[in-house]
Amino acid sequence: MRIDRLAAPELSELWSLREDVTVRFDGDGALLRTPWGRRFVPRPTPAVREALRRMLLGPVSLANVVPGFPGYEVPEEHWDDASRELLAFLGAHQDVVVRHLAAGAALCLSVVPVAPEAGFHPTPAEPGPGAHLRNDVVIRRDGRTTVLHSRRLQHRLELHGPEADRLLDRLRGRDGGAARAHPPPAVARAARCYAAAAGLLAEGAAPGGGATRTAQVLLIRDDDSL
Repeated sequence: MRIDRLAAPELSELWSLREDVTVRFDGDGALLRTPWGRRFVPRPTPAVREALRRMLLGPVSLANVVPGFPGYEVPEEHWDDASRELLAFLGAHQDVVVRHLAAGAALCLSVVPVAPEAGFHPTPAEPGPGAHLRNDVVIRRDGRTTVLHSRRLQHRLELHGPEADRLLDRLRGRDGGAARAHPPPAVARAARCYAAAAGLLAEGAAPGGGATRTAQVLLIRDDDSL
């Protein structure tokens, strides 16, 4: 086996629009139809136009729109002007922007806004070892996707692909044991940072550490939706 095939898949941060959002470019503006109503974006910049066009198609890397587009670990003082401008637009429309993590070419996590006031600001400060899923988080299967949500939160989190169960263990505060190299550490760390930013994690004693916790529920349902 070639050595380069042994390398861990690289972490990618991807962006898309909610599946129920449409965009129509009309003259100098863009009209977004969202679950919360219509909104008009006057005179979007070329980068904003291109980002919207690509995000309509599914999860994409915005580094293909703005070279050097920063990931969640890059401090704001290191953003360039083009990135800052695009991030300002995306920040104003967080209720329709879906954030994703991928390991190599495989999508493994999505954070989907489910409320008009949703705001999502992941930081590189990884939650501590005692962080675990909130007591009120419900876990269910939707086809091949594992969905985590709470009626008190403004986002739901979706886990995809072969790493879903291992990522779920990491979010539950388990270290993965002998399989801790999968998913790659950078992916597991980013997943915990994303889950914390979505409000799904709580600090405290890890499961088995003596704290009493309400059991999370695993529902096998393919027809449920948020």
